[in-house]
Formats: sequence, structure tokens, C-alpha cells
Amino acid sequence: MKLICILALLISISVNAASITKTRGSVSELDVINIKGEIFSGDENTFRAIAISTRKAVVVLDSPGGRLNPALEIGKIIRLKGFSTEVKNAQCTSSCALIWLAGEPRSMNNNTSIGFHSAFLKGDDGRRNPTATSNALIGAYLTRLGFSEKVILFVTTARPNDMNWLQKATADRLGVMASFASEIEIQTARANFELALKKRADQKSSNEDAAKLYRLAADGGFAGAQNNLGDLYEAGEGVGKNEKFAIYWYARSAERGEPTAYLSLASLLPEGTTEPAILVESLKFAILAYTTLPEGRNRSNAQEIIVKLGSKLSPLEKDRAFELANHWTPLFQEEHLMSDTPKK
Repeated sequence: MKLICILALLISISVNAASITKTRGSVSELDVINIKGEIFSGDENTFRAIAISTRKAVVVLDSPGGRLNPALEIGKIIRLKGFSTEVKNAQCTSSCALIWLAGEPRSMNNNTSIGFHSAFLKGDDGRRNPTATSNALIGAYLTRLGFSEKVILFVTTARPNDMNWLQKATADRLGVMASFASEIEIQTARANFELALKKRADQKSSNEDAAKLYRLAADGGFAGAQNNLGDLYEAGEGVGKNEKFAIYWYARSAERGEPTAYLSLASLLPEGTTEPAILVESLKFAILAYTTLPEGRNRSNAQEIIVKLGSKLSPLEKDRAFELANHWTPLFQEEHLMSDTPKK
């Protein structure tokens, strides 16, 4: 009889629990922890046991939510360990979405459903009744994670049977940093970039090999690779010479806050033109390069361009360039910027 009771308990636990598994990632030492299915009490203990033996990981989520308290505990562990979170081509709603918010960084894509609603308790009649105590716990949790009051309101104001859906535009408006590239994709892009640098330094390697690696890293969203791919198009090394393509990749890199790309645009845009609007835009990027690059040759080059362009513009036009630079905000700020390496 005792054995039957134990087996029944094990079956109950296996059914009423999310699937939480860990696999070794394909890049460096990054592990992947998958949480799939509805979250129940006890899942926080399973996750804690896995997290204790994990140094660095991305937590991949696919869950309709579930119990609040274990989800909050999982989120706290994620933030304490410095894990990233990812939802890709999957659903992550209710308490799952609260777990996702704990990641640093956190990522999503266009085929992702991330939704929030207020906490509730089910009555005897099956109705979902909002609970102020649980919503207060959510507010305290989000405050601890560093989110603003407007994020807390977004997360907790939808009625239990409704949903506030988080799209990328909504995340940007609320100040919830979310990338469309996962942590694994980011690390892969950086690895391809580093390999491309080695190929460029190795005289036995071709520029075509480096260009392919830069392209992979650039498509992966790494700003340094986007800038360097622009360099290859500008010089015609490893790819066909094409200044339009060069400007395209410099602009993509600049949108990610790469200072070297600011200098690249400031150098290339004004070539062969006297159009005031283009010169103003070029001066804007020269100012940005000078104010964000470290001391070195590149920063000196930016200063020279500022002086050169300033001599071609009126005081009003120069003021406009400084105003544009002052109000510039990258669409996404790259964490890993390039060193002050002069262009060849």
C-alpha cells in the first residue's frame, strides 16, 4: 500500500510540473535551460537545483503561465545568477512573462506571444477574482528588478480574463529592453566577428573568407561586424566595391551605437558632394564619433573632420548638426564596442 501511495505521488508530481531541463549550449560555456509547460509549486526547487550547478545560461521559455509564487522565485534566481531569458516562436504569458522580465538581457521575436494580466484566485464558481495581495507581490517583485511604475501598471492592469500583449514597440515605449537576437545568437555573431579579424590578420587567408564571416556576424546584429563589412564594401576587398552598400552597413552599425561607424559615416557621406543637408548629417556623425570614441587616432580623425566640415557650413547649419548629435539615440546600444583600431 505504501509503495502504491509513493507511485501515485510521483505520477502527480510529474503531471503537475513544468518540464525544466538543461543542455550544454553550442557557444563557449553558455548553457540552455528550457522551461516548458504550466508552472506549478515545486518547479522553483527544480529550477534552483539546476541553477546552482550552472555558471552562465539562457533560460528559454514556452509556457502559458501557472502558479505565481514559484514563478516569482524562479525569476529571482534568474536575476541573482545573471541569466538571460528568451522567448522565440513560442507562448509566454501570465507568470511565465514575469519570469522572462527577470532576464538580463532578455530577447523575443515577431512570432512570440508575451502577455500579462492581473493576479487572481479562482472562486468556487470557477470565476477568476483579482487579488490585491498577489498583485502587490508582483509590484514588489518588479520594483526589485528595477522596473518603473508604468511597467508595473502595464503588467497588473489587465483583467484576469484579458491580456496586455507586449510587442517590441510597446517594450521600447515602456523602457523594457528587449532584443530580437537571443544571447546564443549574439555570442555566435561575436565569435564569427573575432574569427573574421583573425582571417584579416592571416596573410594566408583571403578577404573573401573574412567577408563571409563578417556577413554572418553582421546578419546576427553585431555592430562591429556591420561596420567592418562596410569597410570591405568601401575598399572593394573581398566583395565588389560599392559605396551604397558600405553606407548601408555603416548606418546599421551606427543604429546600434558603434562609435567607429559614426566615424565611417562622417568620412564617407560628404565625399563628392556640397549638399548642405548631407554635410550637416556628416557633421552630426563626426561629433558623435568625437564624443564617444576613446583617445586615439580615430578620435583625432573625427576632430579633423569636424573642422573640415565646419568650414563648409554656415553657423546655422553647424548649430543644426550639434542639435541633431545632442538628440541622437541609437535604436539599440551595442554592449561590446570595437577598440580604437584605425581603418586601413
